[in-house]
Amino acid sequence: MPPRPLQNLSSAHAYADDSRLTPRTPHSRAGRAEEAFTDVELEQFGDDEHRDYTVSQQQQEPLLASSASNSFPITGYRARGDDDALARPDSLPTRIAKWLVARAGLALGSLLAVALFLLIIVSYKRPEVLLKAIGDLNATSASSPMPSQPIQGVSLASQDIISYENYTKFPLDPMEYRAECHKLTGDRMKPMPYWSDHMHQDVIHHDTVNPGKYSPPEGERTQICSKTITYMLDGHVGLLADLAIMAQVAALARERNRTFWVDDTYWNRGKWTDHFQDVRARQPGPEPGCRAPPPEELVACPRTARHWVVNSRTAKYHLGHGYHDQYDDAYGHYLNRFKPIYVRADESLRNTIRPNAANAALIRSARHELASRIPDASKAFGATIPDPPSDHGKYIGVHIRRGDGFGQSWKYHKKYVPIEDYSDAITSSWSRLFTSPSYPPKPIVYVASDAPTSLAELRPLLPSDSILWSLRDSENADLRDLASPAPYVQADFNEFELEDRIKQTRGMIVDFAILSGFWAWDDDVTPAAVVCTIGSNVCKLSAVGLGWDRAFGYGFDDNTKGDIDRAHMRWVEIDEKGAIEPAWDAYRMFN
Repeated sequence: MPPRPLQNLSSAHAYADDSRLTPRTPHSRAGRAEEAFTDVELEQFGDDEHRDYTVSQQQQEPLLASSASNSFPITGYRARGDDDALARPDSLPTRIAKWLVARAGLALGSLLAVALFLLIIVSYKRPEVLLKAIGDLNATSASSPMPSQPIQGVSLASQDIISYENYTKFPLDPMEYRAECHKLTGDRMKPMPYWSDHMHQDVIHHDTVNPGKYSPPEGERTQICSKTITYMLDGHVGLLADLAIMAQVAALARERNRTFWVDDTYWNRGKWTDHFQDVRARQPGPEPGCRAPPPEELVACPRTARHWVVNSRTAKYHLGHGYHDQYDDAYGHYLNRFKPIYVRADESLRNTIRPNAANAALIRSARHELASRIPDASKAFGATIPDPPSDHGKYIGVHIRRGDGFGQSWKYHKKYVPIEDYSDAITSSWSRLFTSPSYPPKPIVYVASDAPTSLAELRPLLPSDSILWSLRDSENADLRDLASPAPYVQADFNEFELEDRIKQTRGMIVDFAILSGFWAWDDDVTPAAVVCTIGSNVCKLSAVGLGWDRAFGYGFDDNTKGDIDRAHMRWVEIDEKGAIEPAWDAYRMFN
């Protein structure tokens, strides 16, 4: 009896689940068209791939049903033929579109990187372009012209006019100038090239819009200086702090070909000419004899204003990182980077900032008296001594700061540098520098201090036959009268009468001259070294008086890298002791 053909089983319920037949035809749910299961699918379904299928998913036709049958499916990959994709490839635009879509992230990232790179270049080269693009209020928009006022022959947009309408007294006081800077640029000057011309803010200049407003006294020139830089002595800081900042400002006036002025309206030490020569005589500028600008035309920020004014309260906007970026030696090593700023201070203090005749006479008198106390000075310090440094000083100057002059290093934080550190530095420096037998074997010391007790504290710590002298020991009553009466505290200085403040200022000028060697005549005695603490501006500027090579030991053993040569240095700083970088700077910044 021949076998019966397989019949299409309309009901699969007659069979057990484990006996169901689920052939791998191209159109079954579990089958694949000439392809195998993936590893993930095998792990998911196991070897018995049919076990998760329902009855409705099982084969409903005979296994050998004819493809011609009406019930045989004609859809699917096999129905199109194996070569269908090759026969109808994608068009070129389609392929390009697919390629772009697939790489859209990469293309977008590349475009953003290029745009960012271009923005960086523009921000460095042309910062004003970006400021205008983001709607900076200080950038003039070409599409929105503003009414303007003529200033120095240039149209100034009204948004760039600095208004002093709320002030009634001129010049403004130092804190008001600081407030004006803060309005313009916040707590610090915005990063930009130091002399960037994209900031156009200025006041209205009356010699342009109203030439007859300021009639000069009869016989004087009518011309107001075309461009000026003024340093304002403000009384907020000590004398040498003012001189340190002023020295840099005077250098800027020389460099920018501007007339330099000093304003002493708010100074608490008298008039500038009570102590120093008129800077117009020392640094006449490009327009000798021109008149000072009206006080209401002085502008603290920006520095490109026609009549720029600087004081200790606004110096942070102009003598900070931007100033060093502009004027440091970018190729110098270590301290050599700061040599250009050192040179600027040196030139200003030697040529522009000089004592008046009365103070110069006191300085010369003090030098002569000190020289008279040096044994056999004419022989012991003659030019015939073979040691090269012997021609550069005959005593050691020591500045002992007390009052509010606490140490700067962590070791002496809120404490004074001990007097023993001064005595150690004096004896070691004398032994190191004065090696010739023709020199006196024991130190000769000039002591400048704000504390009356400093000399008495130092004397027993030095060899018994050491020579110590100060203004307090002078035989000249005028010099004795200049000695500091008490430790100096800046906040208390204004409590003294004006006459006493002028006297103390004069005493500091004489002390500084003897300490540093500034303003000396060719035959005057000068210091061989200075011992001091870096927190004091007296100390910083004393290094300038010694000269670059002598102060830091350069010029010996071909030392050109910028390291301080401690075997030959003459500027002996005993607070930080060279632990900070830079070991010296020209001035101290104030907030």
